[in-house]
Amino acid sequence: MNKKRTISSLLFILCSFAMLCAHSVDSLKNVQLQEVTVTGFSRQRNEVATIPAVHVSPEEIRRHMGHSLMDALSHTEGVHAMDIGIGFSKPMIRGLGFQRIAVTENGVKQEGQQWGADHGLEIDAFNVSEVRVVKGPASVLYGSDALGGAVEILPVPIPLKDSIRGEVLLQHQSVSSGLSGSAMLAMKRKRFFTQLRYTERHWADYRVPANSFTYLSTNLPIHGNRMKNTAGLERGLNWLMAYRYKRYEGRINVSDSYQKAGFFSGAHGVPNSSNLLPDGNSRNIELPYNKVNHFKVTNQNKWTGDELQATLTLGYQLNHREEWSKFHTHNYGQQPPAIDPDKELMLHLHTGSSKLQIRYTPESNWEHYFGISAVMQKNTIGGYGFLIPEYDRSEYGAYYLSNYRMSAALVFNGSVRYDIGRINTKAHGNDVGALNRHFNDYSFAFGATYTPNRNHELRGSIGRAFRLPSANELTSNGVHHGAFRHERGDATLVSEQGWQADLSYNMHADRMELRVSPFFSYYSHFIALHPTGLWSPLPDAGQVYKYVDTPAVFAGSELRMKFHLLHHMYYELSGEYVHTYDTKSHTATPFSPPASMRNTISWECKRWELFAECHSVARQNRVTHNEDATPGYNLINMGGKADFQLHKSKLTLLLNIRNLLNTRYLNHLSFYRKIELPEAGFDFQTTVLFTF
Repeated sequence: MNKKRTISSLLFILCSFAMLCAHSVDSLKNVQLQEVTVTGFSRQRNEVATIPAVHVSPEEIRRHMGHSLMDALSHTEGVHAMDIGIGFSKPMIRGLGFQRIAVTENGVKQEGQQWGADHGLEIDAFNVSEVRVVKGPASVLYGSDALGGAVEILPVPIPLKDSIRGEVLLQHQSVSSGLSGSAMLAMKRKRFFTQLRYTERHWADYRVPANSFTYLSTNLPIHGNRMKNTAGLERGLNWLMAYRYKRYEGRINVSDSYQKAGFFSGAHGVPNSSNLLPDGNSRNIELPYNKVNHFKVTNQNKWTGDELQATLTLGYQLNHREEWSKFHTHNYGQQPPAIDPDKELMLHLHTGSSKLQIRYTPESNWEHYFGISAVMQKNTIGGYGFLIPEYDRSEYGAYYLSNYRMSAALVFNGSVRYDIGRINTKAHGNDVGALNRHFNDYSFAFGATYTPNRNHELRGSIGRAFRLPSANELTSNGVHHGAFRHERGDATLVSEQGWQADLSYNMHADRMELRVSPFFSYYSHFIALHPTGLWSPLPDAGQVYKYVDTPAVFAGSELRMKFHLLHHMYYELSGEYVHTYDTKSHTATPFSPPASMRNTISWECKRWELFAECHSVARQNRVTHNEDATPGYNLINMGGKADFQLHKSKLTLLLNIRNLLNTRYLNHLSFYRKIELPEAGFDFQTTVLFTF
């Protein structure tokens, strides 16, 4: 025992000196807020991640499930949805988005064309039961793309007893005439468990509280308040096979997600009155549109011993994306292709990944994690247009984490990671030349948690994080229609690097819960798109934007309070503020989220639940170059839930009214605000869920 204690002490001392600081790994205790769990050491015996996280429950996801998974997660303070219309949505955490937020499912990071805001998550939202949101640097566990945080979709829990269960879900959304259906069947028998789910979603052109919009000082109509050609469809198939015997558990997940969605005619190229005329069919998908198919296979194997636990995770993904628009020249003298003349872009991405993690617990107050990971990618392109070249990319990493409980009230933790990356791009005519770059970088962290009693918890952390530059940041050179600009990369960019500090206080009393979390980040190297002042020679391209390396600052705070007012009645206040600053341009960083606040009154009694919410968003005056300020607004949302027991089955009815007053507003995190297009109007959403 003394030998084990000595080894453990040396490991922790070495790690602490190598780190200086970082994101706190956990408090070894569970702290409950409303649908929020601070993951503790005792709970982590069978989980991969050990860093503090906010849990979003299945009930919370179902309550706020709108047009995407991010609609539900955006009710978590500090988390926002970046979107372009209804069909596309991406996470933003504390002002950081795109490839700075890792999204994982079944322990494997989702790998697609995540550099575009018009590129969604390609994950079946109805197949998600519980989510862990990491706010802040998570590079140590998730690798380079988790500079700003992570959204971890937790695996389906395996029941202990033999059983057969199923689920049928039907949903309707009035704003888009949306129809969705999802069916699931699961069976547990002895050592085996299997689950199959199929989902299909259809939506028509959605409605907005406006009959016109402005493009380059020209007023153009929105006929019938419908955004023409914003209809779309999604199909998803998910299959899980699991095997559990004694100290071994194995899982195989296979999923296939398909999406086809149109682009509003004014969001792709130069709009005019003729291409905005209605075609008499609100569900018709015309040019321009995109098609995405994401196929994924994951395999997780876990062996658990008395002091050791080993987890091996393997994954393969194929992301195939096509963007279609009426042929227009990309360069002088270009002729339309003989085959598929309207296929503008094709991106075909193969990704293979592996991760081995060893958990070592020599004593009750010590916990050590050792891990190695590898990711290999190959991207091919097609179509008459050009934005990014073909490339090969690989990344290899190794990490170490340690938790040490000094006393019942005080816990220390630390982590360190080192990554090596390579990217090799092919030349593409006169657009870009060949590139062969190697990168290496590190992250480290140190934190502490103080829990004097069951009602109070104070946590602090400080650390360094990084992100390797992506192919589009290094080599892009073409029109990104979804962003309304010509984007150009910089082959000399280095890794994003920054220091980040967090402090949080949690309080739990008989009739009150409180969570406040200030944070500060300084990036000595931050990759941002800056306007060059030059106009693109390409048609319908506008101004040229270039990726640049610039120092940047992010600072802010988040707040959540919940009060038990009366019998069955609660009041909840949540809000966030983030201040961003680009020290080179002396402006805010692009898509800097405005301050916002939610006031919610709810009534919860056994089988019944009602809530009313006022979502207030401040005006955003702090903008970057060529980015317009957006006015503030208030939205009223209402909803409710009723559960009905039907013998051994259950029927759940969920009603959700979004934007009750049909308020016209601009979302600062939407690309549509560039052409002053408002967000969706009044939406009455009905969900019927039958479980057996």
